[in-house]
Amino acid sequence: MQPIYLSYPPSDYAFAHRLVADLQAAGYAVFVDAVGEPGTLAWAGETRRAIHASGAVIMLLSPAEGRRVGTRHEGVLALRGGKPFFVLRRSEGPLPRYARRATVLDARGDYRALLADLLAVLPSAEALLHAPSPIARPQPRPPRLPNRRRRRMVQALLALAALVTLGIVLGGVPM
Repeated sequence: MQPIYLSYPPSDYAFAHRLVADLQAAGYAVFVDAVGEPGTLAWAGETRRAIHASGAVIMLLSPAEGRRVGTRHEGVLALRGGKPFFVLRRSEGPLPRYARRATVLDARGDYRALLADLLAVLPSAEALLHAPSPIARPQPRPPRLPNRRRRRMVQALLALAALVTLGIVLGGVPM
């Protein structure tokens, strides 16, 4: 299962949690970072893992937030990860550069219309529910050298080490 990652400023707590409740009622799992302190290493690591495991990223851009710590980090991770990226604008003004390639929805008007528009463009809850989490996939192992080639490399390194040691003992190699 892949959850939806929701990023929001503290000033939009009530709006964000209303959205979380409505998305969950529509069948979606939603990840909200409620613990980490934005900008810290622990927060950055948790955010990276959560966005990597998500099926989509929704970001609330609010008039009160200004330049909120971490939004650029979250937006860039969403874009680099190829995640469906949605920005809900709560104010006028130019979009940050990382948000220009996102699907932008106006969140200043009727909430019910916004929710209907968002549900229309999000990947289906059913698709995200049955999609495997990217974190659960085993990491590919690096290719191993064939046994014969590996054995020859080890023999060559041992021979070189023996020659250097012999040279040091006999005084032929200055130290």
